[in-house]
Amino acid sequence: MLESSKPRHYLAQFYGANDNPKVRYRKTNLAALAVYPNGGVKSFSSLQVRIVGICETGALVQAGAVEFLPDHFYLSLGNNDLVFTCAKRNVMKDKMVVTFSRPEDTFFINALAKGGLPLTSLKRMRASTVVRTRTARSGHNG
Repeated sequence: MLESSKPRHYLAQFYGANDNPKVRYRKTNLAALAVYPNGGVKSFSSLQVRIVGICETGALVQAGAVEFLPDHFYLSLGNNDLVFTCAKRNVMKDKMVVTFSRPEDTFFINALAKGGLPLTSLKRMRASTVVRTRTARSGHNG
């Protein structure tokens, strides 16, 4: 008998609504932190990751211990200036495909993808009006 492929984390079921089989990741090289609750909601752990691809509905994340991240976590850019709520979709060796809880604006994603190499920090990207607007909308001062 076949079983339904139900998401392992209860919040991940809502992230599938944005699935698009023709997703086009823009190449990028952003330094970020994957932040997740550690044994409850009173403390958090983090893992430094690289965002190597990004699109409106998700990202391709790379790290050494990416398989140990929980099914639900947050990607934080800068000093928590930008935070994306994420769900784990697919893990391959040292890479992972994640889905954002809600789609992001195309102009914002393009601004993030234009960051230079090597690893780009959010501070250098603030020159972009789109990134400044997104951080201001998040309630942070830039």
